[in-house]
Amino acid sequence: MKKIWQAIKGIIFSIWLFLGFVGVVIFYGSYVLIKAKILEKRKGEEASRRYIREVVSWFGRATFSFLWSEVTVYGKENIPEEGPFVIVSNHQSIFDIPLILGYVYPSGFIAKKELSKIPLLGTFIKKLGSILIDRDSPTSGAIALKNFAKITQTGDVITVFPEGTRSEDGKVHEFKKGSLLVPYRYNIKILPVTIDGTINMNKKGSILIKPGKVKLYIHEVIEPKKFSSEEELRKYVQNVISQTINQDTLVRAG
Repeated sequence: MKKIWQAIKGIIFSIWLFLGFVGVVIFYGSYVLIKAKILEKRKGEEASRRYIREVVSWFGRATFSFLWSEVTVYGKENIPEEGPFVIVSNHQSIFDIPLILGYVYPSGFIAKKELSKIPLLGTFIKKLGSILIDRDSPTSGAIALKNFAKITQTGDVITVFPEGTRSEDGKVHEFKKGSLLVPYRYNIKILPVTIDGTINMNKKGSILIKPGKVKLYIHEVIEPKKFSSEEELRKYVQNVISQTINQDTLVRAG
């Protein structure tokens, strides 16, 4: 009986979130895009982008308040004052994106092309400077790397999930080969981030959403030039992130 009641509560909560999300995206999102367009004409593209970054940063924080979820941030002082830099994070849940937008930096993301097709939300993803990959196109990866490298000239910030997909068990899985090639090749600063707890809010393959307690660890910046290869850099960053998850697991077990 208890499990049935928990499932019912999960369904009700998920419906509540969906309705709230639709309301914010359709109504407030439309207003924001119109205002951003007016700002672009009056004050230029940078003023428009700055406004959008402020809004999505608020939206990221508001998402967790709306979900009655607690977020504890460690190491906020490690965030660089300006770009370019690359946020490298483990990936536990669909809520990792609003978490990073709200509590680290309103950055663009390296993401699958399908996200750009979501009404309004896709527009925001593009406006943030995200790099979209078409997994069915053999040339898409090369184009993405080229666009990724441009952040060295623009001073932008972008987020990478090197595991390539969400973790099903909360553990940090092996980073994809070459996932940190651009920051290594162009010596773009890396800001490692460990996310612990969003998997309990929504697991991969499930439509149910529930409140949770999330810990966000922002580690010290890493300079790629100190490493002899992309592989060495990649494994080092993976270790920094996974060690924190492992330590938290031991603490909870104890």
